Amino acid sequence: MVVTEQMRREIAGAVAEIDLAQMDILRRMTPAQRVQMAASMIADVERVAVYRLRQREPELSEAEAYRIVRTGLLEYERQKRRWETTWAD
Repeated sequence: MVVTEQMRREIAGAVAEIDLAQMDILRRMTPAQRVQMAASMIADVERVAVYRLRQREPELSEAEAYRIVRTGLLEYERQKRRWETTWAD
């Protein structure tokens, strides 16, 4: 992997934003607590993605939106474009 100058700047920017107090809190957490925190963040991101998807496509049920989010929005968008292209002809 080649590390570009832009990548170096982005990494340096991310490192500069690290909160040392937060890192100390994370270090004191047990592995189980860190896994729970990660799972909670994933669930939050899923909820936001489902909400945004249903705003764009209100005909989707919540369950269908979760399925799409969990299996990958990019693949869903590709299939949707293929379907629209096929039926547009």
